[in-house]
Amino acid sequence: MEIDAHLVSLIRVLGQVAIIVYAYSWVIRIVDRGPLKSVAVGLLFGLIGMLSMADPIQWMPGVIQDGRSILLVLAPIYGGLLGTVVAAAMMGLFRFMVGGVGAIGGVVGIFIVAFAGYMLSLLPRKWIGTGWKRSALLGLGTCTSLVVLAFLPWAVVRELLLSATLPTVVVNILGVFLLSDLLGREQYRIGIQRALENEASLDPLTRLPNRRVLQREGDRCCKEAGIRRIPFSIIMLDIDHFKKINDSWGHSFGDTVLARVADVIRRTVRKTDIAARYGGEEIVVLLPNTDLRAAATVAEKIRRDIEATVLMFGQEAIRVTVSIGTACSLEPTTDFKHVLETADKALYRAKAAGRNRVELADAA
Repeated sequence: MEIDAHLVSLIRVLGQVAIIVYAYSWVIRIVDRGPLKSVAVGLLFGLIGMLSMADPIQWMPGVIQDGRSILLVLAPIYGGLLGTVVAAAMMGLFRFMVGGVGAIGGVVGIFIVAFAGYMLSLLPRKWIGTGWKRSALLGLGTCTSLVVLAFLPWAVVRELLLSATLPTVVVNILGVFLLSDLLGREQYRIGIQRALENEASLDPLTRLPNRRVLQREGDRCCKEAGIRRIPFSIIMLDIDHFKKINDSWGHSFGDTVLARVADVIRRTVRKTDIAARYGGEEIVVLLPNTDLRAAATVAEKIRRDIEATVLMFGQEAIRVTVSIGTACSLEPTTDFKHVLETADKALYRAKAAGRNRVELADAA
């Protein structure tokens, strides 16, 4: 095969690299962890591999070259074992359907390259290094795809060894270098972006969401209340005698109290609830799809759990209490600010009635 065919092969690989980098960036923004991410990455790698096999370089009838090995050897790093199995299964089935004299060897080669990539991903980082060293090792891992030669007639093998083996290996290694570098950079960029977004939305002391997040989620709940008539509730709490705590034991201990109270609330509420620092020692909990009676139960549990928490200042055991006001939105026309104000009024009634208690507001 002439040199222009090798250039076409490399250009095709570059095009597939661009597609997978953009698609991978989208996937990890939507799904950032867990088995679902592994499956999504596996589906992505498998789909691009099938696209590559659908438009291959054909060395001779039934013998093709494409970018599958590049994707397979990198799949374990970005998709884990589950993603690798998904990608290899998709590519193996597609290669079998394409057929030709190299079909069986191609399918076997797919699973061998995937296995080689997975085993390489298990090696300690101190052995394989990072950056170009790891890419070089993974690039050499694509050479396991040459197992396909064992399934071909000698006359075909001889011709491929003379004309196709070297350019195929070179293209695969260059493809691994390029794709691993771009995917690594994209993964790092998304990680930095997510960290910055996380820092911008969290209160640094309590590690609870801030008022901006609360307002955004509250507006969403109001919209659902208006469209689908789904109620939501607000719990607003204030640490009793917090100024006295700061005056008696210092602001550093006051910060500790606030952080521990936040921890208790975080453990008590559901994953779908939003507990946010509203300001000073006030914390607001937004409970989607929750009526006033259910919210009162949660509020009382929060109150009891905080009262039961013991904090140590030196050898001195200290307990704190909270006053809580709870309100619920049942009307489509009620906005989030109004529900907050109603919960705030209930909170002040709790303080006026002696503190360490839960007061319920009328339906907002």
